[in-house]
Amino acid sequence: MNVIINGKEYAFVGNAIKDDQHRESYFALINKVFGLDFAPWHQAGFCVDDFVPYTLFDGGVAVASAGIVINRFKWQGQAKKYVQISTVATHPDYRKKGLSRWLMDRILEDWKGNCDGIYLYANDSVVDFYPQFGFVEACEHRYSMPITRVDGSFRKLDLSSKDDVDLLIKKHKEGNPYAALGLDDCVEIMMFHCINFLYDNIYYIQSYDAIVIAVEEDGEIFCYDIYSAEGADIGQLLGIVAGEGVEEATLGFTPKDVAGFTIEKADEENEMFFVMDGKENILADNKITFPFLSKA
Repeated sequence: MNVIINGKEYAFVGNAIKDDQHRESYFALINKVFGLDFAPWHQAGFCVDDFVPYTLFDGGVAVASAGIVINRFKWQGQAKKYVQISTVATHPDYRKKGLSRWLMDRILEDWKGNCDGIYLYANDSVVDFYPQFGFVEACEHRYSMPITRVDGSFRKLDLSSKDDVDLLIKKHKEGNPYAALGLDDCVEIMMFHCINFLYDNIYYIQSYDAIVIAVEEDGEIFCYDIYSAEGADIGQLLGIVAGEGVEEATLGFTPKDVAGFTIEKADEENEMFFVMDGKENILADNKITFPFLSKA
């Protein structure tokens, strides 16, 4: 489909990842703008339906794109479909030509009436751009707790092993029993993170049949997700995988039971959170962390 934007013609492709002719150029654009390599994720077979890029091409070359992540959440016993707008990328030679604006308009035309909520993360350089489309700033919260080292055995999962990948997917589909805002079978985006960033940080605790995805740094541990039966305590599981000297854990999800947690407003450097005004906004009356493994 060809479109005219500010007097110039571009080819619009609704999902370049599924298009053999355009996939490689789209991947090159994302790599150039963000330094991300989508190829391993696609080659592993996990980049299928839950991430959809809207992309403009000039002469067969991807020059601008904006993706959506379709997240299926469970919130207070109800199924929710939230759309995250992500990886908004424009080639440096094509900036300030209205391409991102056209893509945003097209995404909202397709999805504003087809989901419960729409949100995005933006860096400080574009915070004035998204309010033009009806987005308003919102505030996430972070949950931290003290932990101590606990004796227990665990092993790292090896994502080059089919058995370990199958185990991770199986446990992910069972869900995080500790999360108030849970992911409902969103394997694709979880695997994006595990393949690209967290492949060395996925731990299996056999005694609890639990998987913990966590990164340790400077005496703290950041827990992206936990897949386990409800019999274990979060502090117990994190204490098993924590190294010596770790004293605090922060969660990449919203816990059901907030007892013992310190709750603070999120303060990520050079990142702001926006929600679509007029759509559902669960952050308005709740202290929420959107699951980190739902981001793309």
